Formats: sequence, structure tokens, C-alpha cells
Amino acid sequence: MEQIPAHDPVWNRKLISMLWWILLTYEVASLLSLLVEIVQGENWRQTLLPFHVIPTFFQLGIMGVGYLAIHRLKSYSDFIMIIWTMTMACVFILSIPELSNNYAVLCIPILLSSIYFQKKYIVFASSLGIACFLTLTLVQTFSGIQVTAFDVIVGLTVLLATTLLCFAIMERGLMLMQKLKESVVREQDLLIRNVMIDRLSKVDALTELFNHRSFQEHADHLISHIPHDTPLELALMDIDNFKLINDTYGHWVGDVVLKTVGSLIQEVLGPDDMSFRYGGEEFAVLFVGKSAQEVLGICEKMMALIRSTVIPEMPGHKLTMSIGVATYNRNTMKKAWFQLVDECLYKAKRNGKDCIYRHQAEPHVS
Repeated sequence: MEQIPAHDPVWNRKLISMLWWILLTYEVASLLSLLVEIVQGENWRQTLLPFHVIPTFFQLGIMGVGYLAIHRLKSYSDFIMIIWTMTMACVFILSIPELSNNYAVLCIPILLSSIYFQKKYIVFASSLGIACFLTLTLVQTFSGIQVTAFDVIVGLTVLLATTLLCFAIMERGLMLMQKLKESVVREQDLLIRNVMIDRLSKVDALTELFNHRSFQEHADHLISHIPHDTPLELALMDIDNFKLINDTYGHWVGDVVLKTVGSLIQEVLGPDDMSFRYGGEEFAVLFVGKSAQEVLGICEKMMALIRSTVIPEMPGHKLTMSIGVATYNRNTMKKAWFQLVDECLYKAKRNGKDCIYRHQAEPHVS
């Protein structure tokens, strides 16, 4: 199972901030305790040094050494954080009388090690906690504090139980992360499939141009949203003698011709122009924001490029195209505009093919 990368500086900074807050809380509590002893007239001078001053210097020293160790040994920063918190826990146990037999404080660094979601840190924290527990037990024994076998068994049991709990937390966390990852992957796959399905429904697989359905959608969108002073031109193009090409060379050569013509059309068009495979051997182009003269120039360039293209699969055969063009009139319906362009294409075919016929103009032979 995938694990979280180690040496996360963000989490370590958060842990250091937490240690500062713990130390600040301890110092405030220690100061209040000292004030209470002074007010009650107790012999506070005897407790000042061992329970207030020395622990404070120890904790500040630990903070300084911890900062220095993390700065110098960044690759071991996670282990250093565990040692850091465990050392502070030991100092609290030694300096606070109420915690002298409360070894549950050693469980805190073990619990903190689980945030790294790696077994080695939990094992290290647990081993360090047991070592500190046994060391503190020996120190208290030599100090005259009675420690029974039951205390040792209970302390070890608590530490081991905490370790097992950390393993369970880690496994559950990694399991949730894996499920989240799988869910994200499924959503990405679904998104990709939806995009592919949407593309297949709008793009012609052979020529990779937009299909007839996309043409209708784009035309409706432009008619509805284009500014009134922006010209909109439609050119309908038909490959000349395409049936003869299929009958003579085969339909697979016809597919090569369709794909080649589609690529040539895209080469000539600008970024604002949209090309479509209208159906069969017919192509459509929507010109946005171009004058009639500019559209005528592009169509002529397109026809010249197609004439100069040689299809290796049909040697000696000249490839030509007929084009019908008309400007969109806001006073007419879209259907009437399409019919008008189709009539222009028919007239271009009837006038000898390999030419452009524009509405309300004489046929222009290239």
C-alpha cells in the first residue's frame, strides 16, 4: 500500500508550534504554582530550583537542540521530532511530582508518530518510549521511589497498546487514502470517457473536422450571439467527380482524398474560421468577421492548394473542388441561408466545376 512521503516540513512545523504551546502552558502553570506557594507561605525556595528553574532551562535547551538538529539533519527530521517530543515528555515526568508515576505521558510521542503514516516511525517511537520508560523506572528506583512489578507491567502494556492503536490508525488512514485515490482515478476515467464520447459525437473520425451536428450547433450559436455589424459567411465545398474517384480507385482511396482535403482546408483557415465535414464529399466553412473579398481570397487559395496536391494513390488524376458562398442576412431564416449556399454550390457545379459561385454575383473562375 502506498505511503505518505517522509520529511514533510509542514507537519513538522505544526508539531514544533504545538511543542511551544505546551511549553508555554507548562511555564504559566509552573509560575502560578510558585505564586501560590509564596502566598501560602510555604518554603518555595526549596522547590524553585528543582521544579521551576532547572526544568525550564532543560526544556529551552531541548527546543534549541531540536531546532539545530532538524536544520542540520533534514533527512532525519521525522526521527528527530519523535526524539524531541519523547525527551520533553521525560523532562515533564521528572520535573512534575504529580507525573512521577504517570508514564502515559510517554504515549503522546508514539501517537504523534502515527501522523507520518509509516510503520518505521511508529516502531521507532514505541521502542524509544519503552527504553525511556525502563530508564525512568530505574532512575526512580535509585532515587528511593518505590516501583512495583505491577507498575512496570501496566506501563509496558499501555505503551504497547498505544503502539497497536497507532498501527490501526495508520492502516485505516492508508486504506481511506487508497479508496480516495481510486475514486479520483475513476472520476478522471469517467471524465476522459465523457470527453471522448462528446468528441466522437461532434468530430468526424475520418477527417477530424467537426461533423454536421457540430455545424448546426455552431451556426445556431453564431447567429444568436454574433454582433449585428460582424459579417458571417458560409462556404459550401464539394469535391469534383468524387463518385468517379471511388468507382475508379476504390473507396479507400476516396477516404484518403477526404482526409487530405480536410487537412488542406484547415491549413488555409484562420483561428476564427471553423471547418466542418458537411456530409459525404461536402465540406462547410463558417467565416466570422471577414469581408466578402477576404472570403473569396481564402477560397481561391484553398482551391489552388487542392489543385496542386498530388494523391499518390491516384496518379495523373487532377483533384479539384467547387465552392458556393453566401453572406448571412439577418432578415432571413437560417434554413433559407443554407438553401441559398447550396444553390450557389449547384450553380458552381453547373458552370463547369472547379470554380466559386457567390450569391448575387457572376461565377468567379479561378
